[in-house]
Parts: sequence; structure tokens; C-alpha cells
Amino acid sequence: MKPISRRSFVGTGAAASLVSAAGISGMPASLRGQVQQHDERQQHTVTLSGDGQSLSPLEYSQVLATILERKGIAPDYYSRGGVVTELEERMAEILGKERAVFLATGTLANQLAVRVQARGRSRVIVQEDSHLYADSGDCAEVLSNLNLVTLARDGGTFSLEDVQGVLDRTSRGRVQTGVGVISIESPIRRRLGELFDYDEMRRICNFAREQGIATHLDGARLFMASAYTGIALADFASLFDTVYVSMWKYFNAPAGAILAGPRELLDDLYHPRRMFGGALPGAWPLAAVALHFIDGFEDRFAAGVKTSEELLPALDAIGPLRVERIPQGSNVFKLHVEVEDLDGVRERLAGQDVLVPAPAAGFSGFILKVNETLARRPATETAGAFAAAVEA
Repeated sequence: MKPISRRSFVGTGAAASLVSAAGISGMPASLRGQVQQHDERQQHTVTLSGDGQSLSPLEYSQVLATILERKGIAPDYYSRGGVVTELEERMAEILGKERAVFLATGTLANQLAVRVQARGRSRVIVQEDSHLYADSGDCAEVLSNLNLVTLARDGGTFSLEDVQGVLDRTSRGRVQTGVGVISIESPIRRRLGELFDYDEMRRICNFAREQGIATHLDGARLFMASAYTGIALADFASLFDTVYVSMWKYFNAPAGAILAGPRELLDDLYHPRRMFGGALPGAWPLAAVALHFIDGFEDRFAAGVKTSEELLPALDAIGPLRVERIPQGSNVFKLHVEVEDLDGVRERLAGQDVLVPAPAAGFSGFILKVNETLARRPATETAGAFAAAVEA
């Protein structure tokens, strides 16, 4: 299909207001000034409330227009072809898998991964705090006739011995059943980015392969796990038959997921994708932006992590502040604040272009996330903003 150019995209009328930083000369003067002022401010804004840049609609529009200006976008047809295929091929290469498939959401990616791999064995081992079990309703049970068996009730990691215990109990049942899939989430969202122990992960996956049990990695934030462990993305992915990675959490698309794995398993996945209502008629605005931000992400995020390692002790040295790191954690930390007016602290930080989420439930302070925006400013400058905000 013919790529969309910036000229034809803007000419449709539906996108007349989407402009890149390099292409605003034709805009009304008032709007042009607004965009330029926004661009200047955005370049040094630190956002500590998400895994990515948390693009506004204006910023997202600018990114799309920039991509169109530079190389155009080849549209897909019902999530097949064009830039969607480009994204799938790129992610398959990064993860060291034969095939990758674009899906609208991570919920659907996890659902289809365990569904197509169960192969008539209805039990799926998951963590109790996993997204598949705790945040997807009973989708596996209702939509795929699968039974989720939960482990790691009091932690993020379950052991090989825990898995063997499930298999032993299953084998002694009076009605024959079987474990078809072992699914592991890491980092774990419900445990504030806690990482599954890698050595245990490797033991479990090797055992599963010997037993003919499929494995799936809910690696929505896998790029963050790689940055904090030093383990290559492909090394993580090689342990598992399938792996899911989010396209919106830190690649800044409004939605989207990639499921990667063997070609024979995923080549025809577009059929169940359509059956579940996940074949978006036009996924190109999602895929193009995700593909755009993949380039250089590991270096940009590494710079953010490096800045955070300077920032956290600086915050800890400010009287009313105390940093609490998450055990076996990744990019999430708690900032305890001994100030009554947390909303005021938040507002004063925003006035200095440091954005934090609403106050946390359960303690006085904020749950903050390290992302690439931290590298926009020196750690000393960001720490100074916190000091001024709590001392006001």
C-alpha cells in the first residue's frame, strides 16, 4: 500500500492541526507561538509518573507529523502490512524470535499466548499478583476454558519446587487434567516493578521445556527489566516460547502490544485476533509511533537510570524526604514526604516542570517512576525543585 506522506496526511483535513516542530511555519501565528512555547518547556520537563514520556495529544500529533515529514507511513489493512509489519519484524529481531504479531492490548496478548499454547491442557500456572490473574477478570476461564493456578501468594517469585508441587497434585487427580502453560510476569506491576528472580526463572523454563509445558513471559516492561539486571532482551526472551512487550508504556503509543514467538505458532494468529475483536482497521498511528521511539530507547533509558542514581541520594538528603527502594525492584520507588500538604508539594513541583502523580494511598508521599525524561535535566536541578517544593 502506498505510504502516507505528510502532505497527503495534512491534506485530508482530519489532521490539519498535526504539525512537527520543523513544520509549523504555515500555522496561524497564535497557534505557532503556543506550539513553540510548549516545545521549549517540554524539552526540560521531568515526568515521574509513568514508564515513558506521557505524551499529550499535541505532542503525539507532533511526533506523527515528524514521522510523516521524514519518511512517510505505510498504512496497514486491519492490522496487517505496512508499518505494522515493520514493527513486528523489528521487535522479532530485537527479541530473537521468529515471528511477532501486533495486538491492540497486553490483556489480549497474554490471553492469546496462553490460549494457543495450552493445546487441550487446561491448567495455566501464574503468579497471584500477575496481570493475567488479577487484572484481566476471568478472561482465561470465560473465553478460553482455562484454569489459572496461582503461586507466589506472598512474593513475586515462585520456585521450581512450587511448580513441581502443582504437577504432582495434578497427576493425582481422579479426573485427568494437565498443565499446559507456565506464565511469568516480570517486572510485576502489582508489586511496584519487582523482578522475578532470574535464576529461578531459568530453572523453571528449562524444566518446563523438558516436560513439554509451554512458557509465556508477560514482559510488558521487559526493556526495564533488562536495564536494571544487565540481562539482554533476547536472553530473557530465549527462555520462553512466547513473550509480550507493551508498545505504550514506554514507546509512547496510545495503545498496542507485541507478542513474539515461533513462526508456526503465530503465523495464523490474526484469525483469533480477529475473533476477539482485536483486528484494528487502521493500526498505523499506533505502530508508527512505537517504531519511532524504539530507536535509541535503550540508550535514552540508560541515561535516565544513571540520572536517577544521582537523584535518589540527593532526595534522601533533603530533610522531609526519604527514599524507599523496592526490594528486587526496577524503576519504581517510594518517596516518603513529611509534609502535610502533599497536593501543594505536587503543585509547586509542577510549577518547576517536575510532574509527579497524585499522593499515594497507604503512606505520606508519592510512588515515583524512573524513565527517560529524568535525563532532560541534571539530578541536582531536579533535587533542587523538590527541596524548594517541600520547604515552601
